[in-house]
Amino acid sequence: MRGSTILQFLERWFPPAAMADPLSVTSAVITLVIFACQSSKLLYETVSSFQSSQRNVRELKEELEALDGVLQALQKTVANNNTDFTALRLPLLRCGTACRDFEEVILKCTTHSDRARTSFRDWAKLKYMGDDIVGFKNMLAGYKSTIIIALGDANM
Repeated sequence: MRGSTILQFLERWFPPAAMADPLSVTSAVITLVIFACQSSKLLYETVSSFQSSQRNVRELKEELEALDGVLQALQKTVANNNTDFTALRLPLLRCGTACRDFEEVILKCTTHSDRARTSFRDWAKLKYMGDDIVGFKNMLAGYKSTIIIALGDANM
């Protein structure tokens, strides 16, 4: 899903008219939080299943753990707060989609690996949106920061 396709997805599942209803807004955001949370957990499990000691892989796992914590906090806050989190719809969708897509890339690129031994060649050719593991980790950090800012704003 890219650009306008993401917006079409949002408009299809969360039409602007329905977004006027606070309950619809909350359920839409919770749905996207759950999607991002599940996608990041599946990616974490996939990355963890390979025994890699590479620093960038370890850092990716750490970033995914931190993202999960932030998403859990957001889920609790959205459920217990009347704050408008509609601004997070697109970042949450993109975060969940990126995690899901990167998991698919990992599975496709690790054909020479098994769960006990990872082929360096497989990890080296991992690319997502023209970037490597470090770039993907930095992208996740950006989504996490956006969510943290929204949480901080809601708690003020």
